[in-house]
Amino acid sequence: MFFERHLENILKFYIPDTTNPNQVLDVIPLCKEYVKKLDIDQFLPPVKIDQKKEDEEASDAESDSGMDEPSMDHFDMSMLTPALCHLEELHLSYGVKDCGMNFEWNLFEFTYRDCCSLANAVKKCPTLKDGGKQLLEGMTDNKTVVEFDLRLAEVGQESEYLINQAIKTNQELARFKSLQHPPSAPVPHTVEEKHPEQG
Repeated sequence: MFFERHLENILKFYIPDTTNPNQVLDVIPLCKEYVKKLDIDQFLPPVKIDQKKEDEEASDAESDSGMDEPSMDHFDMSMLTPALCHLEELHLSYGVKDCGMNFEWNLFEFTYRDCCSLANAVKKCPTLKDGGKQLLEGMTDNKTVVEFDLRLAEVGQESEYLINQAIKTNQELARFKSLQHPPSAPVPHTVEEKHPEQG
């Protein structure tokens, strides 16, 4: 438990492009034998540095010239999971806790690279339990997902069947709602034509 909490706390306060990755990598040999579950309820994005007015003007010129903004990618979990030889459960939340008045939507952004690194992290960790049970647990509260491709997912047959049933229920619910509230037809717009004789 101690090693799990210790690693979780390091990851919760890891700031990409600021924190030294060795803070995570150096602790892995000490805790890898004892970590079975990680529950990380926040991932901090890179820090945006306040700039002076002239710097803002320079950055505007850079953005006009097509230069990219700083990346908002989070910690790359695929650096960590292959080393955790007993990891069975992984719970992640890509957001910032207690941000208060500093709330911005980009604090909760899940980037494309985050998605790729998380996919690699899961792929490189064969000790994880059947993820289908966690997906199914999430689907019990979800009424909006109507499409889910499980062809490349390694989930148990029972979990896959139950997830498909939940998806079908959501599809039926969406179809019922669309029948109940059909999109309003456009009101025909007529234009009176002016005859030449009317001047």
